[in-house]
Amino acid sequence: MSIEAASRWFDDWAQVGRDDVMESNHWPAVSQILAMMDLKPGLQCVDVGCGNGYAVRALAQRIGESGYATGIDVSARMIEDAVAHLDNPNHVTYAIGSAEALDFPPESIDRILSVEALYYFPDPLKALKEWNRVLAPGGSVWVMVDFYKENPYSHTWPQFVDIPMKLFAEKELRLLLEKAGFTAVVSERLRHDTPLSEEEQKRFEPGWGYRGLEDVKRFRSDIGSLLVCGKKSSLDTE
Repeated sequence: MSIEAASRWFDDWAQVGRDDVMESNHWPAVSQILAMMDLKPGLQCVDVGCGNGYAVRALAQRIGESGYATGIDVSARMIEDAVAHLDNPNHVTYAIGSAEALDFPPESIDRILSVEALYYFPDPLKALKEWNRVLAPGGSVWVMVDFYKENPYSHTWPQFVDIPMKLFAEKELRLLLEKAGFTAVVSERLRHDTPLSEEEQKRFEPGWGYRGLEDVKRFRSDIGSLLVCGKKSSLDTE
């Protein structure tokens, strides 16, 4: 599928408000990632596949006005929603763009975050190599996915998405980061016992692999989102 077709698909998702639903569903895991990223004032951060920009705004809050946070998404409508958000601070920006061709100079970015996006990319390895190019020595990449082999609830998702999806195992994702040149690659599961809100319970409908609310609870508490992260070698270790 072309980038243009993918853009139209996610434009449609934004049109019906799925970007807000994704924010609600993923925030418990994303908040855990932000706590691990060693975010400091002055860092340059990028969220690839940023959706409505919720994680970009959270990054900006943690790096302060001396830093900068940028959100990249293939969907023009997602970027419109992100730009229009009332809580955007001055040190954020958003741009329509491809994960495989970031508009940043080499070694200019300190942290790259990507949530629920890698498996949509036409060439995930090419994208990861590009991220390695723009990362500064000692910088790090943080990739989170719910669509992976060890999560059985996710295996039916391609039936509902008109975009090719690549189903990786946890070990395969670690190897992919290593092939892209990252070091100290590790993975872990992000679990949480956040109770389902009344709104979530009311709007729940069987589907997307979940037969009932107990399946959702089991995913959250037992299976969890998969985080894979790695570092770009620092000058001292090269």
